[in-house]
Amino acid sequence: MQYKCVPAPKQIEVSRGGDFGDAVRSFADLINQETGGGWKFHSMENIVLWQKPGCLASLFGQKESYINFNMLVFSKD
Repeated sequence: MQYKCVPAPKQIEVSRGGDFGDAVRSFADLINQETGGGWKFHSMENIVLWQKPGCLASLFGQKESYINFNMLVFSKD
């Protein structure tokens, strides 16, 4: 079995009334694009990444920053 990881859409603007249709369509479009190539959707995983500040930023007291990163996992036989 082969696996393929694709970054999920990062920033999706949604309307204030709670309509998440654009977000759902963005994910669906990406999944449909990958499954069209013979890949099967497996899961969506959330990974927390951290980044150290640069030299100058650490001199000014900046700490590590954490980023939530979502990726879509596909599989193929």
